[in-house]
Amino acid sequence: MKQILYVLPLVLSPVMAQTVDAQAIFQQALDELRTTQSEELGMVVTAVLEATGGDEQAFVRMMRSAADAGHPVALTWLARQALLQLQAHRVNPETATEAVKLRAAMEQAASTGYIPAVVEMAHLCGSGVGAPADEKQGMAYLMQACKANSARARAAYLFLSGRLEKEGASSAAVQAELKRRNYFVEEFLSVFTAREDETKSQEWLMQAASHGSPGAAGTLALYYLQEGKVALGYDFLKQAAVRNHPESLAQLAAFTLPGAELPDGLRPLITQDTATAIRLFQRAALLGCTAALLPLAGEYQKQPDVYSAERIFELYRQAADAGDPRGGVAYAYCLASGRGCTPDAERGVRVLKQLVDAGVAFANIALADLYFNGTGVQADMPEALRCLSAAASAGVPKAYTLMAVLAQLGNASRASEPSRARLYLRIAEERGEQGSQAAFDEMVKLGGWKFIP
Repeated sequence: MKQILYVLPLVLSPVMAQTVDAQAIFQQALDELRTTQSEELGMVVTAVLEATGGDEQAFVRMMRSAADAGHPVALTWLARQALLQLQAHRVNPETATEAVKLRAAMEQAASTGYIPAVVEMAHLCGSGVGAPADEKQGMAYLMQACKANSARARAAYLFLSGRLEKEGASSAAVQAELKRRNYFVEEFLSVFTAREDETKSQEWLMQAASHGSPGAAGTLALYYLQEGKVALGYDFLKQAAVRNHPESLAQLAAFTLPGAELPDGLRPLITQDTATAIRLFQRAALLGCTAALLPLAGEYQKQPDVYSAERIFELYRQAADAGDPRGGVAYAYCLASGRGCTPDAERGVRVLKQLVDAGVAFANIALADLYFNGTGVQADMPEALRCLSAAASAGVPKAYTLMAVLAQLGNASRASEPSRARLYLRIAEERGEQGSQAAFDEMVKLGGWKFIP
């Protein structure tokens, strides 16, 4: 499947106007992370959201501005975001322009002595990101972090030296790390025992979670929820969320949305509330959970008087950058229609067609909307029907409902065909499209339909 690279926002935009208090709180939290050599951004995210009344874009603007000013924590964050985008789009990590840029940003952060950036540099050197792989240089960075007492670096060294896998918990070096309650080592051990002994793997995850590992708590939450032990799973989910585990925050947000289906055991434990769900999605997205971007945009769409189209478009852009196919479709459609951004119909249509070529059948739905309504392109009913037919053939049942609407309404170039509309509706229902008749009736009453990303 082809990968489409939209925007890698490594060019830093200037800070927009923020309240003095929000900027001061942000700077204080960022400086504290640098002083304590921590990479825990949860406190910064929470502080900014509280100070700005829930403006997640304020955090992004402030981080980019701080990176522009050379703050090592912000530089590390920016480089990590760019690395995630490179990985999502499968570009050449060694020679791509953005790979070189992100490596330079991380190297700048590491040069200040910020140890989380030093650890990241070890990874970039060893993996060949932004330059040919250089294991010797990577090990030099890793040893620098080990000497600075980085628990993460010490665990990585044990892993790379083969001691964790070959010797397991019996190794003297491993035992020393376990006495330090190094949950990174415990997480490694849980992976090494997973295939051989699920119970032992759970024990290591339990131990890691008890020592503060957000990832271990999140893994246990998912495991127990899938096993039907929902109360225990929910306890671990809350632990992980409190420790700012991005995926757990997003899962908790999904449970908290009003109307979300909950397992029987969770119903008395969770109070569903839109404002709480939005705040959880915001935190998850800012901490790197790309799966939170589209649900957050969806909640924003329901409150157009509170959340602007520009803010929604930015979430779509971020999702597209992260390689989310639906995010790419939403981003391109907004470009073509000018929803929340300066219209660029040519580019939007081009990206949608590239997505179709890459196997994203849903992109045909957005193209059909543009051709049906004449948005950004000349109205073309046959082309709209062709796009819907292609989506239907690729397994998108919604396409049949929309084909029924077009057949029922007709236009200047094509007469209404009620019998064909009924046929399409029947196929939509047979293919599992829920509520197709009601949706059809509503769209026919309105005289058309608009794509909703």
